[in-house]
Amino acid sequence: MADQTIEPQTEIIESHPGAEHNRLLLEWRTPEFVRHAKGKNWFMAAGILTLCLVAYALYTGSATMAIVFIVLAGVYILAHNQEPKIISVKVTQLGVFVGDVFYPYNMIQAFWIVYHPPMVQTLNLRLAGKAITKVTIQLDQQNPVEVRTLLAKEVPEVEGQQETTTELLIRLFRL
Repeated sequence: MADQTIEPQTEIIESHPGAEHNRLLLEWRTPEFVRHAKGKNWFMAAGILTLCLVAYALYTGSATMAIVFIVLAGVYILAHNQEPKIISVKVTQLGVFVGDVFYPYNMIQAFWIVYHPPMVQTLNLRLAGKAITKVTIQLDQQNPVEVRTLLAKEVPEVEGQQETTTELLIRLFRL
């Protein structure tokens, strides 16, 4: 995706209280998540693993566990067969819009950028007082220095933060 930088003070974001003071500073469009390519070998390995887990569950006499493994495999197939939606990310004077969700700066405890192209290019927001405490936003082709410069004026940056072990495993196993 092309870098879609908008000059500061050019647009007022209308969908938030106090909109007259909420000028757009930066905007880009990005997929909501990275969809990992999976070939026949990946699906064969996943199928064999699922069958082995179901067989083990039946061998140990746990029909419930076998059903759970089958349901989990089905849910995974349904959930991950979708194309990621393209969302708009807007950094404004009062906060960050991710799609239609607005995160005011006073709700964002910290941010960090994990940037190791082409594999990982994410902006991460740690939120205060929410059940979801972390929001991960794909940077796609957006300049990370520009994003960092704008956010660092409003929110503390966590330096040296890397992707979690879970995120690394998801990426390595293409889940």
